[in-house]
Amino acid sequence: MSREQSKAAHYIQQLDEARCEGNWDAVPELVRKIKKHAPHRTCLTLTAESEYSVIQAALTRPNTARPATAGSSNASAGHTAHTETTASASYSQYPSISRYIPLLLEAIEQEKTYVEDDFQAQVCLGWIHWQLGEPSLAASRLPRSVEQDYAQLDGTNKESTEWTKVCALKASYIKGSVQGRTGAVDDALESYESALPILASVPATVQQPKELRTWTELYLTGFCMLSSHAIKSKLSSILETETLSAFRAWAKFWEVQGPSPTGGRAPQAEVSRRQVWKEYYITLSDVLQQDLPFPTTALTAAYTSISTRLQQRAELKRVEARYETLLLAEVQFPKAEEASDEVEAFVDLVMQNWRILCGSSWSEQDLGEGGTEAVSRGVLDILYRAATKTFHSTTILRHLFTVHLAIAEFDLAFKAFDTYMEIVKKGKARVEETGEEEHGLDDDETFLRTASECIKALCRYGSRQGAEKGKDLGQFFEDWLDKHHPTVHGNANGRFLENGHSRELETTISPKTFALAWRCIGIAHAQWARLTYDAPSRSDIQLRAIKCFRKALMPQYESTNDVETFFALGTILAERRELAAAIEVVKSGLLPRSNIATGAGPYPGRFSRERALIPLWHLMSLLLSARQDFLTAARSCEGAFEQFQDPKNLFGEADLNGVYRSDHLNEKNKGRSQAGVVDDMDDFERESVLEVKMTQLALIEVLEGPEVAVNASDELLSLYTRLFVDSKTDATPSAKNTTLAIPPKSSAGTIKSITGSIFGRSGRSVRKSTTAGSITSEKTLVARPKTTQTIASTRAPTIQVTSENGIAAKQHHHEKLRKRSDSVSKSKDHGSARERSTSINRRRSDSGARSRESHNATIVDGEKFFTPQADVSDRDPWQSETVKPPTNLTPTKSSLNSRPGSRPSPPKSHQMAQKDRSLKPANQTATIAQDNRLPHISPNSSLGNPLTRFPTDQQRRRRRAILVKVWLLVSGFYRRASLYDDAKGSIEEAHKLVKSLEEDVSRDTSGHVSIIYPGWGGGKSVAELWGDVFSERGYLAMAERSPYLALGHFESALSHFADHPSAIVGLSNILLDIYTEELLPPPSIPSLVLPSSLSAPSSSTVNTSVPATPLTTQSPPIKPSSSLPIIPHGPIGLASTKPRPNGAGHTPQEPTSTPESQTSSLEPSYKGSSASLLDRLAARDRAYGLLTALTKLGTGWNYSEAWFALARAYEEGGQPDKAREVLWWCVELEEGRGVRDWSVVGSGGYVL
Repeated sequence: MSREQSKAAHYIQQLDEARCEGNWDAVPELVRKIKKHAPHRTCLTLTAESEYSVIQAALTRPNTARPATAGSSNASAGHTAHTETTASASYSQYPSISRYIPLLLEAIEQEKTYVEDDFQAQVCLGWIHWQLGEPSLAASRLPRSVEQDYAQLDGTNKESTEWTKVCALKASYIKGSVQGRTGAVDDALESYESALPILASVPATVQQPKELRTWTELYLTGFCMLSSHAIKSKLSSILETETLSAFRAWAKFWEVQGPSPTGGRAPQAEVSRRQVWKEYYITLSDVLQQDLPFPTTALTAAYTSISTRLQQRAELKRVEARYETLLLAEVQFPKAEEASDEVEAFVDLVMQNWRILCGSSWSEQDLGEGGTEAVSRGVLDILYRAATKTFHSTTILRHLFTVHLAIAEFDLAFKAFDTYMEIVKKGKARVEETGEEEHGLDDDETFLRTASECIKALCRYGSRQGAEKGKDLGQFFEDWLDKHHPTVHGNANGRFLENGHSRELETTISPKTFALAWRCIGIAHAQWARLTYDAPSRSDIQLRAIKCFRKALMPQYESTNDVETFFALGTILAERRELAAAIEVVKSGLLPRSNIATGAGPYPGRFSRERALIPLWHLMSLLLSARQDFLTAARSCEGAFEQFQDPKNLFGEADLNGVYRSDHLNEKNKGRSQAGVVDDMDDFERESVLEVKMTQLALIEVLEGPEVAVNASDELLSLYTRLFVDSKTDATPSAKNTTLAIPPKSSAGTIKSITGSIFGRSGRSVRKSTTAGSITSEKTLVARPKTTQTIASTRAPTIQVTSENGIAAKQHHHEKLRKRSDSVSKSKDHGSARERSTSINRRRSDSGARSRESHNATIVDGEKFFTPQADVSDRDPWQSETVKPPTNLTPTKSSLNSRPGSRPSPPKSHQMAQKDRSLKPANQTATIAQDNRLPHISPNSSLGNPLTRFPTDQQRRRRRAILVKVWLLVSGFYRRASLYDDAKGSIEEAHKLVKSLEEDVSRDTSGHVSIIYPGWGGGKSVAELWGDVFSERGYLAMAERSPYLALGHFESALSHFADHPSAIVGLSNILLDIYTEELLPPPSIPSLVLPSSLSAPSSSTVNTSVPATPLTTQSPPIKPSSSLPIIPHGPIGLASTKPRPNGAGHTPQEPTSTPESQTSSLEPSYKGSSASLLDRLAARDRAYGLLTALTKLGTGWNYSEAWFALARAYEEGGQPDKAREVLWWCVELEEGRGVRDWSVVGSGGYVL
């Protein structure tokens, strides 16, 4: 190579570098040198001169004359025509540019040697026309196929120069922009996409030349914005997944530039960089929300070892962070008359994505480290940062309430709602006063929906304080709706309802929003009626709740088949003992709907409607049991499980023969097995499933006896294990696991048929705790079909969850759920010839006999109705006198249109003067008119909020409380089966759980829970659980005829929880026995214990099961004996003798008694000036006070045992009229009482 050629090549290289770096000042000198040393490169030098002139013209051009570029792809055709008419003006305005056009055309035609020079000249010619405002000419002058021409250049022996790459990107950008402006969107997208290989050939380094960065950014900006515009306007068949290639190239381009995103706007770009990131985020959000397949192109090859959803989540999070950073950096705090629309639109999009990510379609593994809680915490951070760029944004406050509620931060959630409520109320007051709409203020529909969610959360998770706040909110919105929407008018399609004002600023609210609002207002009233201390107003509050529920079911609200409303209305009608109306309501909710979309219901995921119907099946079972139709009630319990068709649908295939698979087996069988519906449920739903099983066992006890219920209790514990024990995080329950240990082994198994049921059986089979069990004779009992739960053996089967080595029973607990109905149905045939009869057993005198007398059936709702028998074990076992209600009681036939006065009112002492009777029917005139022709409520158009996820500690505490309830239920079965040792073992398991729960709460440092406060959604407090345990111990002691030991247990229960219903009733019965002198008052001073028995526990310890004092070892009543220590009359609480009906007992006449004085004659009235009279009066008055307070509480106003004990207190106090009134009230309560309390149907109160 000659010296001239070397110099020419050197100058040509410098020219290439100068143009790439944007050093245009050096271009004229380099062009002169190239002309001198390489005069044959005419095309190259002319192109460089032309480019230099274009740059100089662009620098002197005013901003208004800048040609439309990236963002003008949305421009209309009219604008294009306008630019063509101004071409002549551009020629005259920029003669220095236009004069190069014929020169370049001639140079291109003559250039046959250097193809790169020819390619650069064509691009420069198109660029000149583009700058002159001639887009059509610009496209025609550019190479026909940019990528093919570039491929030919790059395929030569030498690599293309950097400026050639810049020209290729410039040509693709100009051509795509022109095609987009002329409406050829598909051609434009093809032109943009064809340049991606050219972009890939550019090395991604921070030291990229300036012009290369500029035109790359312009090309990517145009590609991204046109792709996004095509998706939004549906101008092309391109999918969201296809546009990601452009956005990913954009992201890769900026990743090279640095970790922090660069804001502002590129030269010659019509949109800012923030706008491109925004469109990127919107596109990813569309892919997520529409559940489109997520493409993993070569740009994401680095994530090949990660699942697709993890890649999708990572990319969404990365783009979200980039856009948020630019948004918060560039947006200024709004002025008083301004609004932060872009910030609020961003948080709205974030919330929509959050609902998807934390919903049922995404699992914890799909979200990566931290799971849903990490996603929610990230959203909270975004919301709080966004709040710094807004002023009193109702949108952000509403979202803060929603997300805080989802992660169980109730205090912060309700504080956010209070602020939201205050701002919206003031804003709407201003709008109402001025008539001018306020920008950024939530509309009425959003306002109602947010308030409804708040009321539901307060009533479902809150205690009495939460219910009171919910009541206040419900009252406010009830008045607000009556004021602003007094009448409703449907449009032609019946889709929307407008307010009743004739003002211009009318708002439209969807009918289903009205239904939601009225339902939640009714829930607030119903929950407050259950917890209020104002007993006389309880009935009126319930009537208001029923009125609201009926409004929610009105046809114009398009929610006549809403399951949640049916459940709430049916529950409150059941509590009011309006059985016929309640059954009709629940039937309406359970009717199959052929026009329901698959999965429609309040819960997300599979079997949505079936999940919502579980509490309704449970409620129907209790209602049928209240009408004495126990077999159908048992079938209703089965219906709750059978509606899922196959048990595998409900419980999944995660276990095999009761044993969980290991992780590698689960992974291996991932394609063949799936999780059950219960795995998608929260703990409240799972508790509802468990409650159905508990009711099922209670019905078995009624139909077949407590012995059969005991043998079937293993199903309950197996179900608890499946629902609440995580095989991955929790230890598998075994015999050594104190959390869920094997229950005590019962003694002999006994086969019971329906002839041995609680109702109407002639006697109870008592099985004693001996090694050799007694088998019931086949002559006296009809054999029950043998199942896993009822096989008779020498020892009753152990209630075993899992053995020590992890092997469980062969029969799967899913099958047990179905087999139970078969056994119940078969037992019906054995006992079909027997007429069911029952009575209310009220034993009041000292007698060991357990007499049972039947009464005639009363006619209620046109059917024979038998009064439920009380829990005989909950009454004093030493009382035998039976109080029988009159057999001629025939209440007025009830129907949906119940007449006032058809039901007896509660005692007058528990009423206030009011116009209507306290216990009038729910609706005197209206009926439940269910039009089955109306379509069922369609799925919500907007995605619901994710389920509330509680912290792990609180979730563990709640599950332990549920297990305590299970053990106490099993203990009750043992106790009623006279298996007292086994009952003590079950109580001991519950005692261990409560003790560990108390230690756990004491270690909590958050301050959200305490011994007496379980926290939001925490269920029962530790104090109440202690009350349950000690109360069950008390009734067990009563069954064992140890009244003094029972007295101590009941006192312990009340010392932990003062308003414990069953403990108050048990204690009051003992106190009334003391008043009637059937029992001696317990000694307040412990007896002396001989040195030989120092190891025995002290009698003052009420928690011990082995009494130490001589008095507690006696069976009641305690007869005077010379062997007992002589206790003089003294202060209250000291033991004294008492008169006996047969004269065996004697009252001493002197303060100091002697054995001889006990045999002396007795004053029959016991009116001596003895302190024993004060003891008796104090016992009676205390019982009266406890019972009076209990019957006014929400937990005792319909507790028949409490009312019956109160009637006895009235009778003993010389008030027979009040006693008679209360007894009639007891009859009313018993006739409408289910086999279990109504509150068990819904763990969330009246909220599904």
